[in-house]
Amino acid sequence: MSVINNLKNNIIVSKFVSWLEFSNTCRALNGLDDSTLSDIGIVRGQIPEFVADKMFANSNSKNENAA
Repeated sequence: MSVINNLKNNIIVSKFVSWLEFSNTCRALNGLDDSTLSDIGIVRGQIPEFVADKMFANSNSKNENAA
Protein backbone atom coordinates (compact mmCIF):
# COMPACT_ATOMS: atom_id res chain seq x y z
CA MET A 1 0.00 0.00 0.00
CA SER A 2 2.84 2.41 0.71
CA VAL A 3 4.07 1.97 -2.88
CA ILE A 4 0.75 3.32 -4.15
CA ASN A 5 0.90 6.25 -1.74
CA ASN A 6 4.47 6.98 -2.84
CA LEU A 7 3.35 6.97 -6.48
CA LYS A 8 0.49 9.37 -5.71
CA ASN A 9 2.97 11.76 -4.09
CA ASN A 10 5.50 11.49 -6.92
CA ILE A 11 5.47 14.75 -8.88
CA ILE A 12 6.33 13.05 -12.18
CA VAL A 13 3.52 10.52 -11.82
CA SER A 14 1.15 13.28 -10.74
CA LYS A 15 2.01 15.40 -13.79
CA PHE A 16 1.62 12.39 -16.09
CA VAL A 17 -1.80 11.55 -14.65
CA SER A 18 -2.88 15.19 -15.05
CA TRP A 19 -1.72 15.16 -18.67
CA LEU A 20 -3.68 11.94 -19.30
CA GLU A 21 -6.82 13.47 -17.79
CA PHE A 22 -6.36 16.64 -19.86
CA SER A 23 -5.74 14.70 -23.06
CA ASN A 24 -8.67 12.33 -22.56
CA THR A 25 -11.06 15.16 -21.70
CA CYS A 26 -10.01 17.18 -24.75
CA ARG A 27 -10.43 14.11 -26.94
CA ALA A 28 -13.91 13.45 -25.54
CA LEU A 29 -15.01 17.06 -26.06
CA ASN A 30 -13.59 17.07 -29.59
CA GLY A 31 -15.80 14.06 -30.28
CA LEU A 32 -18.94 16.10 -29.58
CA ASP A 33 -20.80 17.86 -32.36
CA ASP A 34 -20.76 21.65 -32.62
CA SER A 35 -24.34 21.94 -31.36
CA THR A 36 -23.53 20.09 -28.15
CA LEU A 37 -20.39 22.19 -27.63
CA SER A 38 -22.54 25.28 -28.11
CA ASP A 39 -24.90 24.00 -25.41
CA ILE A 40 -21.89 23.77 -23.08
CA GLY A 41 -20.97 27.31 -24.06
CA ILE A 42 -17.75 26.75 -25.99
CA VAL A 43 -16.54 26.41 -29.56
CA ARG A 44 -14.10 23.76 -30.71
CA GLY A 45 -11.11 26.10 -30.61
CA GLN A 46 -11.70 26.82 -26.92
CA ILE A 47 -11.55 23.19 -25.78
CA PRO A 48 -7.93 23.08 -24.51
CA GLU A 49 -8.28 26.34 -22.57
CA PHE A 50 -11.70 25.30 -21.23
CA VAL A 51 -10.37 21.95 -19.98
CA ALA A 52 -7.25 23.52 -18.46
CA ASP A 53 -9.36 26.13 -16.63
CA LYS A 54 -11.74 23.47 -15.28
CA MET A 55 -8.86 21.23 -14.16
CA PHE A 56 -7.17 24.17 -12.43
CA ALA A 57 -10.38 25.17 -10.67
CA ASN A 58 -10.96 21.56 -9.62
CA SER A 59 -7.44 21.20 -8.21
CA ASN A 60 -7.86 24.44 -6.25
CA SER A 61 -11.12 23.26 -4.71
CA LYS A 62 -9.47 19.96 -3.72
CA ASN A 63 -6.63 21.87 -2.05
CA GLU A 64 -9.06 24.11 -0.17
CA ASN A 65 -11.05 21.12 1.05
CA ALA A 66 -7.87 19.38 2.24
CA ALA A 67 -6.78 22.35 4.34
